Amino acid sequence: MKSKLLLLLLLLPVTMLSQVGNGFENTPGANFSAVGGSCQYFDFETATAHTLANYNAPCGLIYVTEPSNGATLGYAIELDPTSPNGPSGFSDGDFFGVGTSAFFTTEIAVAPPEGSQAFFMEDPDGDITMTFDLVDLAGASNPQFSMQYILEATSWELEDFFRVQIVFTDCASSTLTLIDTFGSDIDDLAIEDTWNMLTADLSSYVGCKAQLVIEFSSNSAAEELGLDAISFSSGVTLSTPTSNLTDMIQVYANPTNGSLHISNSGIALHAVSIVDINGRLVFNEELNNTTLDVQYELGHLLSPGMYVLSIATERTVLTKKIIIASR
Repeated sequence: MKSKLLLLLLLLPVTMLSQVGNGFENTPGANFSAVGGSCQYFDFETATAHTLANYNAPCGLIYVTEPSNGATLGYAIELDPTSPNGPSGFSDGDFFGVGTSAFFTTEIAVAPPEGSQAFFMEDPDGDITMTFDLVDLAGASNPQFSMQYILEATSWELEDFFRVQIVFTDCASSTLTLIDTFGSDIDDLAIEDTWNMLTADLSSYVGCKAQLVIEFSSNSAAEELGLDAISFSSGVTLSTPTSNLTDMIQVYANPTNGSLHISNSGIALHAVSIVDINGRLVFNEELNNTTLDVQYELGHLLSPGMYVLSIATERTVLTKKIIIASR
């Protein structure tokens, strides 16, 4: 498997770094549906590892691969159905590919953190390897990497895993691992049901070529992964680790009858927005980089039900499910 991956890395195109990435906005997203297989991804090869192709479903083309184009970083996906989570692959049809914000909000009650689309994976019944094109860090000034992911809260199994690595060529260092759940129970890692950010300072890799490789394995439709906001850029080092932001920005009460308090420990807040389960924006307010607490009374505005609260900061967007209780 490693030798095949290395060969794939060597054959892929190289993109020069200024700011490149993929927010999955350049190809139409699918509003996935299981009704009669009308909007599911199908692939009927279940015996050997192979590269996936875009699938022409009744609802339109479902995108699982994209070439590099300008600042858009291309990617390709390989499925290995011979792994412990195989062998069905996508022969039974699954939600897999670029999806719309409306789909994300309906399926996992959380909208994409950036733009109106993101990449969705569920139930590959095998191992997925998503490989992005090479990024040339030669001459880059303080290169940085960031991306966001979400894992649905469910009963994960030990055979399931999620791994993100940056593989380097043309330099001494070979691989930087940002997350690897292999051998752990994802349920125990406190990373479910919210968009999490991965970041890496790549300044020590100037002169190398960098390649993002994302791996995912599961065998249940309830085991779901979302990806968004993938970026290689030249810029400043992130000063506040995203893992600490959830401790520095707290939201309560939840559930609530309408009173919502955002407790802030000095983070500059850009804006707050709320969408309903159909993806409709029901509340939005600019916060003009305030570092203070914020209080809202939303009982007159929101009917009882589940909503998604998004808090935009300078570096990322934190999302939380909120429940307006019956009054």
